[in-house]
Amino acid sequence: MKICVIQVALVPEEYWSYLTEQFTHSYQQVLHPDTRIEVRGVSAMPVPNPANLHDYRNPYFELLLKTEVVKASLKAEEDGFNAIIVNCFDDPGVKEARGVVNIPVLGICEPSLHFVSQMGRKFAALVPDLPGQVEVVKQQIAEHGLTSHLLDDGVQKECVPYTESQPEASENPQPMADRLSGQAVELVRKGANAIIMACGGLGDNCFRSGVHSLEVDGEIVPVITPLLVSLKQTEAILAMKKAYDFPGFSKAHDHKPLDAESKQRVHQGYGIV
Repeated sequence: MKICVIQVALVPEEYWSYLTEQFTHSYQQVLHPDTRIEVRGVSAMPVPNPANLHDYRNPYFELLLKTEVVKASLKAEEDGFNAIIVNCFDDPGVKEARGVVNIPVLGICEPSLHFVSQMGRKFAALVPDLPGQVEVVKQQIAEHGLTSHLLDDGVQKECVPYTESQPEASENPQPMADRLSGQAVELVRKGANAIIMACGGLGDNCFRSGVHSLEVDGEIVPVITPLLVSLKQTEAILAMKKAYDFPGFSKAHDHKPLDAESKQRVHQGYGIV
């Protein structure tokens, strides 16, 4: 099975193969031997600038970003992928892509939040220190009906600004993982039975540093990596689709994907070639 992992970033095409190798190496121990992942980026978005991080909470920016995710999803389906994962905890464009492609589309927020809620009576989330991110993740948890599973004051931001920690982690993820582990231990001591790294970057950096669980006062506490959960859930969906003729697209929303004729009509109406 072939899974396309879409990075919500302006990743040069020549860099895709490097990310694919990195992700494959990180997750190969838990993936099925027949699973092949390929990492791609979106085709257009502003050049990242720490001074403009507030853009990501602007509804117009979000609309344009969703459009790019849908474009990348259409291309992935055309190129023969069996499923798509949007590797951003905002799950941007997931609902919209599900309305136009006939293969499974998952984000990393929805699957991992439901998973972590099954791993402990109370869970806590660590998020990047970005504008408004704590409230955004609290709202995501509420939208999925999981607030009762969340530790009181259980969404905490990373203790170092993401604009500093992520460049550092791209060179060496261990310092970030060590800091987040320390914060996670404090959340466990406040009552959390499971921890989720509620960000694709935070999760991947911790996973690459070997942070899969923590031992706190004699208790083993799982640390959830969102992308890993989505990869395993995607494998399960595709396996059941193959064995039991499950539908090839999500019915989580009140629609089904556009057929070829409708897709052409809509694209022509919006001037999309």
